[in-house]
Amino acid sequence: MMIPHQYRTVAFTDVAVDLDDDSLRTFFLNRQVYRRTRFVVARSRDAYAVVELTRAGEVELFVGVTDARVLAGPAETVFVDRPDIDTAVPSQLLRAARELPGTPRCVIVRGRYEHVNFILDPAPRRVHVLDVAPPWPAKLYDQVQRIADTAEELPATECVPQVVDLEKLAATEPAEHYLLPCRGGGMSVAGAEISYLDEVPPQADWVLLGCARSRAIHDHFYPDQAANLRQIDICPTALAATLPLPPGEARLTKCCLLEENIETRGDTVVVPWGASFTLVAEGLATASELAGKIGSGTERNGGAS
Repeated sequence: MMIPHQYRTVAFTDVAVDLDDDSLRTFFLNRQVYRRTRFVVARSRDAYAVVELTRAGEVELFVGVTDARVLAGPAETVFVDRPDIDTAVPSQLLRAARELPGTPRCVIVRGRYEHVNFILDPAPRRVHVLDVAPPWPAKLYDQVQRIADTAEELPATECVPQVVDLEKLAATEPAEHYLLPCRGGGMSVAGAEISYLDEVPPQADWVLLGCARSRAIHDHFYPDQAANLRQIDICPTALAATLPLPPGEARLTKCCLLEENIETRGDTVVVPWGASFTLVAEGLATASELAGKIGSGTERNGGAS
């Protein structure tokens, strides 16, 4: 996959020649270009091609072209106007390409600010984001989406929601009374009484809907009930063990037993529950890198991302 790291290296120009390899090579070998221009989106009669240039240097303002190579011709290239897409963000370019039928080999996007960039041979790194809800939207996945939409340094990454509905999970252990860690999320279970562990309610015959940390807190306050407590484990890292990933893909999830760091466990990256945007961004970058390493495809860069 290729995405120019900086769209300022991509020029857009109309050409009065056919968009075949020989014609475009001859055209550009007889021209000078701005010293930062590495790629050209060439348009001829509403058809498009993408050309990579080899320049004679980068010192003078305009330099000669020593070679020109067509990366994608008209038959495999689609041009789209997407003013909602920031063409500096690889994951946004990927989204624009994936939303097209058949996912063409090369997609040229004229996006926000009229900036033009392209994505060639879309082959995303896929990161599954495992979270629990409510609250809705699932917080970790929402954070990841917001980060991916602004992360210019993050390689093109497709974030796949893997959200476990806690209300449905509770239904697997029917009860008249559930104990939740706190009121966050506004969860309810039809027909059941709800209490909250952080309020230390009077002891009752309940089912704890919580993780290992919730269990430890419960056993501290209710030691007499510890041996016979029924519990539904909602820890995302525990749930991850029951949801295997497709080969070559990675996962990002969270755990309240972590507080200030992230961990990589096999194909899964774990951030603290309630992690800051900074830690979530670090976790997403780590998961994306992990997906790139374990994926079966190889990425093409050469100065592009």
